[in-house]
Formats: sequence, C-alpha cells, structure tokens
Amino acid sequence: VLEIRKGTIPLSSLEKQVSLDPPKDIQQLIKNITTRANELEFRIKRVKQMKKDGFEYCDVETLGITDQLKENRIQDMLLGNDSHKVILCSNDELMKSDELAFTKVYSEMIEKRKKNPEICLVYADFTYSTYELRNTSIVLSEDLKEKQNQSKSPSTVNNLKEKSSPPPQPSLQQTSSQSLDQTLPISSSSNEFINILLLGESGVGKSTFINAFANYLHFESLNDAEKGKPIVIIPVSFVMAVNDNFDEKTIKFGEFDSNENHNNAGQSVTQQCKSYAFSISNERKLRIIDTPGFGDTRGNDQDNLNMEEIFSFLHNINYLNGICLLFKPEVVELNPYLQSCCSQLFQYFGGNILGHFIFCFTNARSTFFAPGNTRPLLEEFFTSFHMKKIPLKKTNTFCFDSESFRYLVAIQDSFEFDSTEREEIEQSWLRSVTESERFSNFLCKQSSYRKNIEWQSMKDVQFQINFMIRPIVETMRNVLRNIILFDLHASIKLSAKPAIPSSKICYKCSRQPDKYDRFWILPDQLHNPPKMCPSNDQKPTEYRLEYEAVGHQVEESIDELNEYLALLCKTSAKLAQFLMKISQMQHDDPFVSEIDRMIDEENVISQGETTRDLNKKLMEKLKQLKTYYQKQKNQTERNQSTSNLAEIYILLNVLNGIPMVSIQLEAIKNYQQTLLESNQRDISTTKTK
Repeated sequence: VLEIRKGTIPLSSLEKQVSLDPPKDIQQLIKNITTRANELEFRIKRVKQMKKDGFEYCDVETLGITDQLKENRIQDMLLGNDSHKVILCSNDELMKSDELAFTKVYSEMIEKRKKNPEICLVYADFTYSTYELRNTSIVLSEDLKEKQNQSKSPSTVNNLKEKSSPPPQPSLQQTSSQSLDQTLPISSSSNEFINILLLGESGVGKSTFINAFANYLHFESLNDAEKGKPIVIIPVSFVMAVNDNFDEKTIKFGEFDSNENHNNAGQSVTQQCKSYAFSISNERKLRIIDTPGFGDTRGNDQDNLNMEEIFSFLHNINYLNGICLLFKPEVVELNPYLQSCCSQLFQYFGGNILGHFIFCFTNARSTFFAPGNTRPLLEEFFTSFHMKKIPLKKTNTFCFDSESFRYLVAIQDSFEFDSTEREEIEQSWLRSVTESERFSNFLCKQSSYRKNIEWQSMKDVQFQINFMIRPIVETMRNVLRNIILFDLHASIKLSAKPAIPSSKICYKCSRQPDKYDRFWILPDQLHNPPKMCPSNDQKPTEYRLEYEAVGHQVEESIDELNEYLALLCKTSAKLAQFLMKISQMQHDDPFVSEIDRMIDEENVISQGETTRDLNKKLMEKLKQLKTYYQKQKNQTERNQSTSNLAEIYILLNVLNGIPMVSIQLEAIKNYQQTLLESNQRDISTTKTK
C-alpha cells in the first residue's frame, strides 16, 4: 500500500493480487493463507524437533542449489569440507507420500549416531529448490564411505564376487528403503549380540538343544568331551533303558534351577524366558533366548500367558536376528497351538519378520539328519497364512541330534555303552557339530530386525505406548511446576533412576512430601519384593523419579513451555485413542487415570499444615489440563481421524525428543538392559583338547 501511495507501483498490481469481489475469492484467499500458515507452523515445529534429535537443518535453496546443477556438484555443495557429515535429502512431498520409509531412515540415522558419535547429521530440505528430488536419499563424504568399506568383513558384504571393487557412489536418487547398514559405517561395538528367539512345543527339547550346542562349541571331539565333564547349563532330566528288559531309569544332571520344573509331564519345563550368550567370535556373541513351550497341558490360557511372557521379555531388546522354530522330524500332526503362536508372532513383529524364520530339527538321527515328515506338514501349514511365503529351504533349515549329549550325561552316572552304540553316537556327534558350524555361520550373516524400523506392529506399539504413559504425564506435571515457578525465577529439575528388577510402585502407602523450593512433592514409594506391601494398588515400574530445586528459570520461554504442554496433550489424546481402539478398551483412559492420580496427590499435599499454595495452583492447573486433554480427545474422535501405525511411530519418536520424556525413557532402557543381563547366562565356548 505504501509503495502504491508513493507511486512506485501502479494500483492495478494490487487489484490483481487481491479481489474484494466476489466474496468467494476472499474466502479462497483466506483459506490459502491459513493453509500456508499451518504449513509454516508445522515446518517450524518439525525443524525444532529435528534439532532436538541432533540434526542440523539446511534449506538447500539458500545454497543456490537448482535444477541447473549436476548431481556431483550438488553433493560437493552439501558436504563442503566436513568429512563427518551424513546428509538426509528429502522434501515435504516425499515425506508425506511415504512417511513410513522416511521415518525408517530418520530413526536409523539417529541410532547410528548414538553408536558412532563422530558423525554429523544434516537434514537437507529440497522443498523450495527447483531441483527435482525423486526419492529420499543419503549423502556421505568420501572418508565415511571408506570407513564403511573397511568396517565390513567379507562375511557381511552380501557375497560380493569382487570384494576389491569400489563401492557404488551414493546417488541423490537412491531409494529410502535401502538399509542404512549399507550406507553408514558402524562402530565395532554395535550389534555385539546376535539375538535368536527359540520357540517350540513343550517337550520338543529346547533346553537340551541349548545344552548340546554348548558342548559342540566347547569340545574338539567326542573323545575330549568324554574325558572332561559335560557342560550342562540348564538342568536336564530324561529316562534311559538300563538292561535288556528295558527297565527305565531317570537321569538328572545339573544344578537346581527354579526356572526349570521337571515334575509335571506335559507342562512347559521352562517357566520364564532366559537367555544364554555364546562367544562365537572375538567381537560377537550368539544370544539364544529360551522360552516356555507351547502346547502346555494346562490349556490355551496357559499358552497365551506364556506368549505374553515372551513378548514382555522381547520388549527389553532393540533388535532380533531370527526366530528359531524347533521341531522333531517325524510327527503325524503339528501342535494345534502352533497356529495361534505364529499368528501372535506376526501381530507382534509385523509381516516383515517372515524372512527371519529359521527351522531346526532335533532327534534327527532317525531321519538321517533330514526334516522328515514334518517338512511337508510345515509347508502346508504356512500356506494358511495369507502373506508372502515363508522360506523353508536348506539354507535356513538345520538338523541336529542330541543323543550324544545324553550319552555324555549318562556316562557321568556310570552308564555303559557297547562299541556299536559308541560308534553311532560319535557319528551323531560329528554330524551335529558340522550342522552347528553351519548354523552359526548362517546366523552371523543374518541382518537385524530392528525395533521401530522393520519391527513395527500393533502389538509392539501397544507395549511402547503403555511404557510412555508415566513419562508423558510426569513431564506434563513438571512443566506445569516450572510454568508456576517461572516468574519466581526458579525451576525444578526432574531426573530418573532405574529401579531394581521386579520393583513395583505403590500409591497407597503413607508418604511424607519433600520440599523443593516452594513446591512439596511426594517421593516414589517402590517395593522390592512387592509382597512386602499388603496394598493391591501396586504397578510394575522401571524407574524412580528424583527432583532438584534450581535457583533460576528453565531455559525455555513460557511460550515454549506451553507449546510442550500442548504437544504432549494433543499427542497423548491421539495415543490414547489409538491404544483404546486396538485394545478394545471401552471406558478407562490410562492417561486420564494418571492425571486423576496426580490431582489426588496434589490435593493430599495441599491439606498439609504448612502453607502449600503452589501445590493448590498445580492441582487447579492439572484439572484444567485434564479438561483440555479430554477436549482434544473428543475432537479427534469427532473428526474420526484415528492415526495409522506409521503416524503413531512418528508421534512416539517426537515424544522421545522432549528432554524430560527422554530422561525417563533412558532410565527405562537402562532398567531393561539390567533386567536382560540378570536373566542372561554367559557361556564359555573356549575349545578344550
């Protein structure tokens, strides 16, 4: 307008831009402006989140990158002189068209940086550039490409025929579905464990298989094993004939283990998941996760409980390399529960897990170390699942016989075997050792099936949301505390300390509040063991919250704190709606339950003898928060805009970038690592002669 008044530009130019007649044009203009404003607001939030996730943001238009430039020149401009840059190239359209692929690459880059802190992550935004980017892509410096090439051993380079040939140059048009394992160098400490889940029906011999495998790795020959003492890491119990009349004797060997119950025939001997780690090279260990067997004589309810135990245990690991199904080679029919077991596996891991199935057969001496009649039964069984075919080939099929292990245990009990029996057992040993070596080599080449990347499913996200509830609501409460303290130039710092495994938090026990600045806070009351408290209001917990009064404001402004609060509230509403839909919960919203608990706690504190006005303010703000949360949830339900699975994983990733949430999630990860280690036994596999 000023330029028109000065006469710099004609009035007609304004008339072209804005038309007051007819009204529809104004409405469209307002709509366009609103849409643009919303896009900019979303972009600002996304850039902030990327910075919190450790990415530098670069608008490539500001670098002068256009469609006139060649690809190698663009790469040079993006990399500059920094040899540590790893650049994620994308634009708004690509992100929207395939959110799952973008999230996969984005999450992988964050994980790689944790394992290799020297790399610098950059997001190159091509949205406003005239250069047409057809796919989300990764750009590396020559130094990083060289390190990547050096870090790969011959066994992990996908059997390249010419290992000396240079790696292909990364293109700006390479697909985002390419694994970053082929793109970013991995530090030597990454993927230390090869994680294998061992499944099979009760009585198939999973524990015996693990014992036998340990002996194959440890002893050079059967003769050496006879001279020594067999490795029995899981106690065994089996029956052998003692004479020509076939009289039977039960042989038990190994130290007592409360996790192994041999007293009830037909019931799973293994009660809970436990892992066994075998050193198979200088840098890597094979972690076999032993599980309760399915087909338990106590019925399907017990089988379902066993599956829940398995999924709960798996939540402690970040990736899996394979699911090993153990069978006997000569069966007339498969266990009926196998259908339910596999269905639950697909629900938990997602359909991408198909390529990570491994088939092992025990007691295979009777079928000349072949899968026998069981293989056609399995092939027919897996055709009932309407998905891609599960590979059942020689490469992922292994046949063992544990008779030599039983022999080693039996001779400890003074059992005698004639020369013919001894010769047959030695042949069984040799074949099983050869198969064990092939099994180990195969597992070393198996790619990782990573949580939040390939490993995405309704069941997994349900676990993750439930683990998120407490960190989210406690973050909201502490943000409210810091909003109240802002004008008082003070704040409260929240931290989290991992709990002892099997701890439970109790909200019924009498607690005395502690004072932090002008706030009173009830400390977490944790019980371990849980039985020491008669209250029924106990919940499993992974961490204890701790607080510190700080004599200054938080770094964020009031506006940023309110943004955090709004983001947490809106995201929680979406997570709750998704969770209640997939779990078919009708009434109890877990987020509302936690907010109600906090309101009750602040009310109890406010009743104290001393003045506790700030806690009263906090209680009122929590009530307002609950109202706002319910409004957001109702709006989401009215819009019928239930988020899809990919969107939920994106939301979880966004929440992980909020500092106070991240602190609590880190404590959960440490707890899970401790829990995993407490249920793991490391097995020495040093060869003896």
